[in-house]
Amino acid sequence: MKRCCEDFVKWVIDNCLEDTVSVHPDDLKMMTHLDLRRKKLTSLPESIDCLENLSVLKISNNRLTSLPETVGNLKELKNLQCENNLLETLPQSIGNLSKLMILNLSVNRLESLPESFYSLKNLTRLTIAANKLTHLSPKFSNLSKLLFLSLDTNELNELPDAFASMKSLYYLNLSYNHLKSLPRSISAIEELETLLLEGNELNDLPSLESHDMLIKLDLSDNDLSSLDFDVSALEDLKILILDNNFLTTLPEEICQLEHLTQLSVCSNSLIKLPENIGQLKNLQELDVEDNNIKKLPNSMGQLKNLKNLYIANNNGLKKPDDLDVEFCDV
Repeated sequence: MKRCCEDFVKWVIDNCLEDTVSVHPDDLKMMTHLDLRRKKLTSLPESIDCLENLSVLKISNNRLTSLPETVGNLKELKNLQCENNLLETLPQSIGNLSKLMILNLSVNRLESLPESFYSLKNLTRLTIAANKLTHLSPKFSNLSKLLFLSLDTNELNELPDAFASMKSLYYLNLSYNHLKSLPRSISAIEELETLLLEGNELNDLPSLESHDMLIKLDLSDNDLSSLDFDVSALEDLKILILDNNFLTTLPEEICQLEHLTQLSVCSNSLIKLPENIGQLKNLQELDVEDNNIKKLPNSMGQLKNLKNLYIANNNGLKKPDDLDVEFCDV
C-alpha cells in the first residue's frame, strides 16, 4: 500500500496536479472525491487504487484512451464521470464496481462493452451517448435499477429484448441510431416519462399504450406512415413531436390528450388535421409547417391557450380570424 501511494504521489507531481490533489498519504487514504476534469490527461496511473475510499471520480474532458485495470479495485466508487475522452475500450475490471450508481461515458469511441459491464446491477443513471456502439448483450436486462438511460447517437441496428426488468426507468433516449424496430419489452417499462426516438428508421412501433405516465414522446425523423397504437392512452402526454415522417393523417384520438401543450408534425404529408383538434384546451404550440393541408378545422378557434402557430408551406393556409395567437408564421 505504501509503494502504491508513493507511485500515485509521483504521478500527481509529474502531472503538476498538486493544487488539485493532496499528496499526503493520510489524505489519499481518506479521499472520497477526486475531480480531474480538464487536466489534459492522457492516462491514469495503475496506482489509482490506493484511493480506497473514493466515492466520486470525475475525469471528464481529458484525452484518455483507456482506464487502468486497477480502477476495478475502487470498491466504494458510486459515481464515475468520464465523458469527452478518447476511450476505445473499458477494462474487464469495471464489472467489479458493485456500488457504482452513476456512470457517464458519453462522447468517447466505444464500439462495444465488456461482458463484465453487465454486472453493474446498482446503476441508476447510465449515459453512453455519442459513441460507436453497435451491439448490446441480452445481459443488459441485469441493469434493472436504471432510472435514466441515454444511448443516443450510436451505431445500434437493434436492441436486445431486455427492458422488462427496468420497471422504474423514467427517461430513455435512443435517438440517432439505426433502429428499424423496438423490442417488445419497452412496453413493459411502467414509469417511463420521456421517450426520445428521433433520427432512426422506425416504421413499426410496439404498443406504447402502456406508458400512461409518458410526458414527452419524440418520434421525429423516422419512417412512420401511421401511428398504429391508441395515442389517447398516453393520458399525461404534454409534448408530442412527429416531424419528418410520412404521415398523411393524424388519428382523431390525439384530440383526447387534454394535457398536450406542444404538437409538432412539420414536414410530413398531412392533407388535413383532426376535426376536433379544438378539444386540446391546453395546447400552446402547434407546428404543421411543410405539409399538404388545404384547410384548418373549424374547431381551431377553440384553442384559447395557443400562443405559437406554424402553418407555412402548406396549400396557402391562413390563420383563422377567430384565433388569437402571439405568433403565426403566415
